[in-house]
Amino acid sequence: MRKEKIFTRDFWLIASVNLLVMTTYYSLMVTTAKFTTDQFHTSTSIAGLVIGITVIGILIARFSSGYLTQHFTTKKLLMTGTILLVPAMILYHFTTSLAILMAVRLLHGLAIGLISTVTNTAVVLLFPVERRSEGISYFSLSTVLGTAVGPFLGLKLMQTVGFSTLFNVEIGFAIAALVIATLINAEKIRFKKVQHNEPLTLAHFIEIKAMPIALLMFVVGLGYAAIQAYLSFYAGQLDLATYASYFFLAYAFAALLSRPFTGRLLDAVGAKAVVVPTLLINAVGLAGVAWTHSGWGLLVSAFLIGLGFGNFQSVAQSIVAKKVPVKRLSQATATFFIFFDLSLGIGPFLLGLIEPAVGYSNLYLLTAIMVLACAIGYWLVSHFSKQETN
Repeated sequence: MRKEKIFTRDFWLIASVNLLVMTTYYSLMVTTAKFTTDQFHTSTSIAGLVIGITVIGILIARFSSGYLTQHFTTKKLLMTGTILLVPAMILYHFTTSLAILMAVRLLHGLAIGLISTVTNTAVVLLFPVERRSEGISYFSLSTVLGTAVGPFLGLKLMQTVGFSTLFNVEIGFAIAALVIATLINAEKIRFKKVQHNEPLTLAHFIEIKAMPIALLMFVVGLGYAAIQAYLSFYAGQLDLATYASYFFLAYAFAALLSRPFTGRLLDAVGAKAVVVPTLLINAVGLAGVAWTHSGWGLLVSAFLIGLGFGNFQSVAQSIVAKKVPVKRLSQATATFFIFFDLSLGIGPFLLGLIEPAVGYSNLYLLTAIMVLACAIGYWLVSHFSKQETN
């Protein structure tokens, strides 16, 4: 029997939009703190707050998107997000005060949250049900590339040509995303609208069935949050600063190499056989970061985290997509990414409260232990739940 296609024209268009948008997000995530301290001579804690403002914007958009998809077409929401992104990027050139910078970061977050929730939800409609995990796995590679190319490009541009050129590149990415979004077939990504006559409740925005995996994503994501926030400082302490930017490329290479296989494996053998190994590999990678004293050790750890966390992220999203009917997919996707963004957004702050007492090495070791505990817990819950249903 011939399999239905995954790589359609609209798939490539949506993946391209997602890649461009995630690149703007992650490239500015790793450079905004430096821009803030250089431009406004603030403390690092204030710089961290400026970074976190974007996450607040993302969360507002995530929380609203499940409701909005029932009142506006997916294409209109995607166009709204990409249109917002262009002035957000332009306004970085005009951040003459800390308050303006925070407002721009909030606008940037609103655009990112709206676009990424729509793309990650809409693309699922392009896949046949029996190949949904495989399709999500392929699509999520656009996010992986964004998490790798973004920090690498942002750090290199900041170090070599400065912030003005960096902002111009971001404007180019935003305009490209807007142009590509106009080419997407609105009918292919259209949800059936459900009329709600009852008063608004939490269920209009959040999907309860997605909560267990979303909470697991929050805890596991703390390890990657520590990587994003503190790797450059930690690598500097180890005299390995040169390797810090290449860490994300090694991470992306591992995820790109393995994700197509994990998506197919999830469809074939089920969640437990994929989730537990990815968590265990992620824990080993984080422990490797904690114990490394060489550049090669750091890059090998990055590769392991790419195999582990890089795959767990898409696997967890696939599990969420399979747990709900299509009419609840937008709320489920939003719920998943709310907790993912919370992990990356408030994770550095929470871990930063611990770091002065334990140091960076022990901080990464602590996140490795947390991920290991998640792997054991997930195995126990899924094992005994399965036994109970037999």
